Amino acid sequence: MSSADNLDELAADPKRPQAAPARPPTDLRGRIRVRLGAEDGSLVAYGFGGQRVVIPAFAVGAVRTVDGYRLGSLDRGRALLVFDHQERLLLRARGRWETYGDVAAVCRAAGAPAPTHVRYFSRRRKAGRGRRERQRRPPLYQRAPGCRKLRTAPRGHTPRVLARDAVFFAVVGAAAFVGVIPGAVLPDWFGAVRVLLGLVGAVLGAAAGSWLFAALSHLVNDGLRWAVASCSARSLAPAGRFFRRRPRSGAWSAWATAGMVALVPALIAWGPGVGIASLAHGLSDSSLVAQLRAHGVSTPGFLVDVPQYSTDDNGQATVTDVATLTFVPNHEKKPWETTDPAVGGRPLPLNQADPGDTKERMTVVYLPADPDTAAARQQIAGSVWHGAPTANVIVGSLLTLALPLLIWRLVYRIRRQRWLRYAALFDETGVDHE
Repeated sequence: MSSADNLDELAADPKRPQAAPARPPTDLRGRIRVRLGAEDGSLVAYGFGGQRVVIPAFAVGAVRTVDGYRLGSLDRGRALLVFDHQERLLLRARGRWETYGDVAAVCRAAGAPAPTHVRYFSRRRKAGRGRRERQRRPPLYQRAPGCRKLRTAPRGHTPRVLARDAVFFAVVGAAAFVGVIPGAVLPDWFGAVRVLLGLVGAVLGAAAGSWLFAALSHLVNDGLRWAVASCSARSLAPAGRFFRRRPRSGAWSAWATAGMVALVPALIAWGPGVGIASLAHGLSDSSLVAQLRAHGVSTPGFLVDVPQYSTDDNGQATVTDVATLTFVPNHEKKPWETTDPAVGGRPLPLNQADPGDTKERMTVVYLPADPDTAAARQQIAGSVWHGAPTANVIVGSLLTLALPLLIWRLVYRIRRQRWLRYAALFDETGVDHE
């Protein structure tokens, strides 16, 4: 049952007006269980569990809808409050009740005072000349003897909400983990593209998990309502009345717009950023390889681990394993050590089990005039563009080309949403916007 159907249910008898929160809480059969009505000169409030609270109109001193209020030391949110003549609470009901003037119609029919709305500023705001108003707390009220709280949620609502949230995070987490898998299983030579695919997969997986959870929640709720209606009627209820295709939610559209906004800096970083960096590193590696091939001298050497130590601001030491080439240059007697260059996107790998135990024999090619310019022979044997550099440059170029299209689409989407809001406002006020 839709919200419009629920509101029509409240307006069934114009002589006995009723009011409900802006989002009326309903049971499994779609019936409104939280409402305020006028009966025989009294205000009558209905809540879940068959709750019925009757307050004679002569005992009512004021009816207020508030953005927030206090009971003791606790701050509470939006509510409908009924007071006695000593400004004490007789009834309180959570929710936003101040819409459509329904509360005023109920009070008028019951003979109770007209309702008023109490606002307060929950945040500091500017008061002019650079000053700020002092933060104002919601008003403090006292309970009257026999004060009642309207049950605006069914029993066991809190455990169900906690269980629902736990299932939501489990589904979204599992979907995000599945989205990371494609990027994680790629070989290392894909370079930064693996990280990009992992991030994109995690975001898309989380979005798919959110959509799946919402779809399953709607399906379960619709199924329960259909089952309850079928049991009450002792016959199969028409499924089309319960399993309806819901209109597109504005929240999903807002999340999609926010995602596109966040995607702009991501594309800038992973498009021109990664592409230009990979291209610069590739050109630098190509220059190094060309020099070593043309003027390099070969000599036996080893690949070893030379740890580097650093200390952070808290005094905690960090050890970094650095792949290092050690060799004896020709016409020299003292061994020479130089850091292995990251040709092709990464240096030679150390022993994963124990990097400090690495001592791999290999042929080192170096420049006689500058022994610090050196690399292993296998590093300069092939193309420096094989693997990660080429993949990063290609992906960076594609994302750079996609960036103007994304910005154009984002601007179009924001302008269209703004136009739709204006159109809806004109339709509500009856103004012709053609």
